[in-house]
Amino acid sequence: MKYFFAVLAAIILICNSAAEAKYKFPAPNLSTEFDSMDFAPLYPTYSWEPLPNTEFYLVQVLNSEGAVIREMLNTESLNRVTDGQAFNEVGNFYWRVCVVDKNKKQLSEWSEKKLISVTAPVTFAALGDSITHGGANFIPASQLACQWETFCYLKIKNIGRSGDTTAMLIERFERDVLPFQPKLLLIMGGVNDIREGAQAEAVIKNLETLREKCTANNIIPVFCTLTPMNEEIMTRRGIPFKKSWKAERAKINNWILKNGGVDVSKWLEDSGELRADFTPDGLHPDLRGKMAIGNAVGNFLRANWFNFITGEEIKEWDFVRADG
Repeated sequence: MKYFFAVLAAIILICNSAAEAKYKFPAPNLSTEFDSMDFAPLYPTYSWEPLPNTEFYLVQVLNSEGAVIREMLNTESLNRVTDGQAFNEVGNFYWRVCVVDKNKKQLSEWSEKKLISVTAPVTFAALGDSITHGGANFIPASQLACQWETFCYLKIKNIGRSGDTTAMLIERFERDVLPFQPKLLLIMGGVNDIREGAQAEAVIKNLETLREKCTANNIIPVFCTLTPMNEEIMTRRGIPFKKSWKAERAKINNWILKNGGVDVSKWLEDSGELRADFTPDGLHPDLRGKMAIGNAVGNFLRANWFNFITGEEIKEWDFVRADG
């Protein structure tokens, strides 16, 4: 009997060692902050803490039954990937990540599963490009500090998508906006248009189309001015732009303000360009820039659309003004 237990213990030890050696790396630790956001982003950026000597990660999205509904490799960076498919159906979803090799062979245990809860309808939503989505190269868009919606008094559904032009906003309006039935839609688009050389007249025409779509669906559209850029930093970082952007931006912003829009750029500008101390790349506002945008939007909505604001829509903390 003594010999039997010794053999059994040896077998257990060997099995445990084999299990521990099954994968080369431990499970990654997740760094998303979706659970602290008022709403999950429509296009989430999944992020994690990268492990030494790793290169490839596989993200899986699961439905509420635990079935895998999509997979994606980290094509953006070592520690993140943005989902190209919108979460525009109400329900609970989950995501997880593991280390893989270039052939998708699993090299680590799966991380814990994180919840992505999609709810509708919402009172306020924001449609836009990377500045709305949370794009920036200093921190992933999955972080609260990367989204201006975090710093608004109100709870705003993030319907932004990085890289969008105003034509792209029109194309996905029915698919991405209408499922959430917002009463008021903030629209912040056009920076990518003018950066690529589009004329103001074409951008304004697209904004007018978005306004018509909102009106047809009983949604109040509120346009936000186009944020400035910093040419010197963008040139240094290799981000392309057309020299005409300043003149075209001025025309578009003039139209926006004449049509009851909100100026989100007041605290971002220095001689017509994005303040150098407010941006890491010349295009995207940093933390202080996002705070300034959220503050401007919150003040505007509270002053002009108070009838839509309920106690549930006001956040439970006092906002510190970005201008001091």
